[in-house]
Amino acid sequence: MSRWWRQYTQGTVIVDVFDPKTKDCLWRGQGVAAVSDNQEQYVQELQTTVAAILAEFPAAAAKVAQPRSDAR
Repeated sequence: MSRWWRQYTQGTVIVDVFDPKTKDCLWRGQGVAAVSDNQEQYVQELQTTVAAILAEFPAAAAKVAQPRSDAR
């Protein structure tokens, strides 16, 4: 019996932002992170990738998420 395996060196990271009321996906960001057997290195790479993805999150969304000061 022939066996084969594939070792991955990177993986895709996807961050989805959903509207909690409608459950609609409002935004999707994605990036690539290196995969490592070293947990500390993997966590650092993942944090860096997620930070880069979130840096692309539309600035206008922050205004929508915060209550307006003139709202009554």
